[in-house]
Amino acid sequence: MKCSLFLVILLCFYATLTSAETKIYHWVDADGKTHFADTAPPGTAEIVVKNKNLVSTPEQQPKKINNTSSNKEEIIKYQAEITTPKDDVAIRSNNGTLEVHVKTTPEKKSTQRLQLFLDGQALGLPQISPTIRALNIDRGTHQIQAKLLDEGSNILATTQVVTIHLQRISVIK
Repeated sequence: MKCSLFLVILLCFYATLTSAETKIYHWVDADGKTHFADTAPPGTAEIVVKNKNLVSTPEQQPKKINNTSSNKEEIIKYQAEITTPKDDVAIRSNNGTLEVHVKTTPEKKSTQRLQLFLDGQALGLPQISPTIRALNIDRGTHQIQAKLLDEGSNILATTQVVTIHLQRISVIK
């Protein structure tokens, strides 16, 4: 049984690699053995195998239709997410430094930038790096968000709003 199953799989694989005009026959002999071959005794059933090759020849490839607006790029839907820091966490940073890591799906292009927003206000200039460092942030509760921008500063994606609680040394003595 295992041998005949192996032969069936092998023949099906062989059939997909050969041209679509190859015929495969299946029969059981007088001893009860199963046979598969490209030639067979008269009256044997033919197995129809559809050729589903993944590689196509140039004649089989679909023709590209010229679009009048050929300069338009394919629209990609981006998603952005702040992975660190997590929402509603306390961060101890005596110098007020905050590192925010943003994950984009699919990965952003090198011409696209990330803009960090702190309490609704843009913080610094848009950056290429997915890790954005904010310096000298006041202690207290803040909301951070990032936006993915294209070359023309159009918003491609916006992250969730993350609330953080920044803890610093008090300057009051």
